[in-house]
Amino acid sequence: MSGIEQQREHVRHTLTEHVGTTEAERITAKAATSVALGTDSEAGAPLGVSRFGGDALLPPNTTWPEHESRPLELLAVLDLTAIAPLNPELPLPHHGVVNLFYIENLLSGDSVAAGEYESCRVVLADPETAVRSAPPRSVLRHRERALYGKTVLTIPDPFEDERDGGEVSEKYVDAYEEIHGPDNQQDHLIGGWPSLVQGSVFSPSGEDLLLAQLDTDDRMDWCWGDMGSLYFTIGEQELKAGEFSRTEVFMQCS
Repeated sequence: MSGIEQQREHVRHTLTEHVGTTEAERITAKAATSVALGTDSEAGAPLGVSRFGGDALLPPNTTWPEHESRPLELLAVLDLTAIAPLNPELPLPHHGVVNLFYIENLLSGDSVAAGEYESCRVVLADPETAVRSAPPRSVLRHRERALYGKTVLTIPDPFEDERDGGEVSEKYVDAYEEIHGPDNQQDHLIGGWPSLVQGSVFSPSGEDLLLAQLDTDDRMDWCWGDMGSLYFTIGEQELKAGEFSRTEVFMQCS
């Protein structure tokens, strides 16, 4: 039995104990694989040139992304050649590097609110021609840390039921905490189901996917709001086509 199948059986067994067989089977059927990221080699296999912070890898002649003349911060470079095979359920391109940019603390007078396209940029580059680009002096350069990862199984956060007008089941909350830990956090993820602080970050249509979840991280000096998380989402068709310009970002905190 593979590691993922062992995780699936653990999920099914734990859910059954808390919510009964029928509900356990329904939730387990929704389970989705994800790539859990970490900056420690114990977090899994090396992920090519993937890293948090540092310099961007941009297509030639590409200017550093800005919002109203304010440069965005580079949070991560993701090597799809290394990451995509770890999560075949997520329709990632199997070649290229993705640069995740984000702008925090938009002023109230800004024309674009958090959660819309201008809050982030996701730039795809060919690693064979990409140019290593340092952030402008006026923007924070986050410390560079190589990334490691492994495939894990995720299940819908209890908050996901609210998207469909349902109520959060306390029994499911107990099961979820037993499976994922009492803090409900799964750290940094590529694909799968995010661990939420508030309601769902997905649209009611259900046509979007989690590109990345980046949590508050002391090692990176990241703190999103009050110990929250960032969620980068993208439509399934856009992801398949490599149209990362349609990525949205949401921040949730307690």
